[in-house]
Amino acid sequence: MKEFLFHSTVGVIQTRKALQAAGMTFRVSDIPRDLRGGCGLCIWLTCPPGEEIQWVIPGQTEAIYCQQGSDWQCVVHYDAEASTRQ
Repeated sequence: MKEFLFHSTVGVIQTRKALQAAGMTFRVSDIPRDLRGGCGLCIWLTCPPGEEIQWVIPGQTEAIYCQQGSDWQCVVHYDAEASTRQ
């Protein structure tokens, strides 16, 4: 199991509802300052690697990160405009 951070300020409520309905373990917190200088919310999700992708909400999820020690690894970054044009 790994812990993934969903950078999804706009989509936190939708993602939280979907995760709660599925009985997933997660937490909502401020986006770490290392990733973004401003304010915003994110979701921390613990799941096997690869399963985090199923929780992406097109047009809402900005990026998924995984913490490696003190560094952040961007697993995937989404272009918001491309996601909403589908």
